Amino acid sequence: MEEDFSIYNGEGTTLRRAQLRMLEILKEVDLICRRNKIPYWIDYGTLLGAVRHLGFIPWDDDLDICMMGEDLQRFIAAAKKELPENLFLQLKETDPSYNLSLCKIRDKNSFLVTQHDDFTRDYQKGLYIDIFEATEYPNIPPTLLKPLMKWIKKCSFFKTVKHEMTAKNIMASLSFPVIGFLCGLVWKILNLKKKTKIGYIPKLNYYGVSYKKEMIFPLTEIEFEGGIFMAPNNADAYLREIYGDYTKLPPVEKRITHSIFIQVK
Repeated sequence: MEEDFSIYNGEGTTLRRAQLRMLEILKEVDLICRRNKIPYWIDYGTLLGAVRHLGFIPWDDDLDICMMGEDLQRFIAAAKKELPENLFLQLKETDPSYNLSLCKIRDKNSFLVTQHDDFTRDYQKGLYIDIFEATEYPNIPPTLLKPLMKWIKKCSFFKTVKHEMTAKNIMASLSFPVIGFLCGLVWKILNLKKKTKIGYIPKLNYYGVSYKKEMIFPLTEIEFEGGIFMAPNNADAYLREIYGDYTKLPPVEKRITHSIFIQVK
């Protein structure tokens, strides 16, 4: 007997309405990308949902896509001119109180709260899709790549979040700049090797995952919530690299959402 997922995102629920709003954002992004011949691919949990559920993971409340760095810059230039009025391109440049290095497209007619939101800053807090930036990687053993990326991400993220004045955080504020500098130096040296893989830029690559280029390119298309969007060339291999056996559903206690509060107008 098939599992009934409507307990998570049944029609009319706040989560389902949020998912459909994020789908609207994705459709607009897809239009801009196709019109300007900008490659992108749906990524991580969004790709997993497309393969396993033909849409959102039923309990998921975010949507991820990815672009190579040069393509992201082209998209940003196009989005500034072509995004509809109800959507907002969120970068440090366009939203000065926004302190992350991750590009987002926000919906102006909704409100979302996550555990990392800082209400001392007045940045746009509507529903969004994340656009991750990818870059080429040398062929580095996972035993080196994963801890290196973890520390680069950790040091970078520490600077963007407000912390309590505890002894632990004071020590981190003193040590993380040094650790971050040394890790960045190691990364530059490793990049002298031939680049055969692709992964998120280091400050976004917490899990230290990289992929053979042929897993991603040439891009293909995949169905997601009744639409057709760009996807990695070998979605199965790509997902197994991240999740292992992604076809198995997680236990109920691990089916969690990222948000604390969602309002969809």
